[in-house]
Amino acid sequence: MIASTALVCLALNIYMEARGEPVMGRYAVAMVTLNRAGDEARVCHEVFRPHQFSWTRGVQRTPAGWRLPQHLIPRLSDPAEARAWSSAKAVASVSLAGYVADFTQGARYFHAVHVSPSWAKSMRPVKRIGRHIFFVHE
Repeated sequence: MIASTALVCLALNIYMEARGEPVMGRYAVAMVTLNRAGDEARVCHEVFRPHQFSWTRGVQRTPAGWRLPQHLIPRLSDPAEARAWSSAKAVASVSLAGYVADFTQGARYFHAVHVSPSWAKSMRPVKRIGRHIFFVHE
């Protein structure tokens, strides 16, 4: 599977990072991704930048777009959680269109509450939504 548009890349990131979260958590993941990317043209680059999101390990850049590893293709081409995939696409579309103000205060990072990454010590938490904590760099 090749991901090559901002909508697809953002929806994949929302689905993989926040499909079990409340809708505001899905929007928050979209905001973090967009805050990092800076503009729509860089969304795929940001989603698949090495070491940014654990689910993107093994993604390769090709002239056509980003080739996803074989182990992800069944999960993404025919998602078991169809409602979550539909929601991720809707959240991505609304977010890319600019219909949602950035309620994350410019957050560029997040992690699940059950982990304690070392990078979080140098960040300021701005919001907890569902099972994620969102941060800005001080």
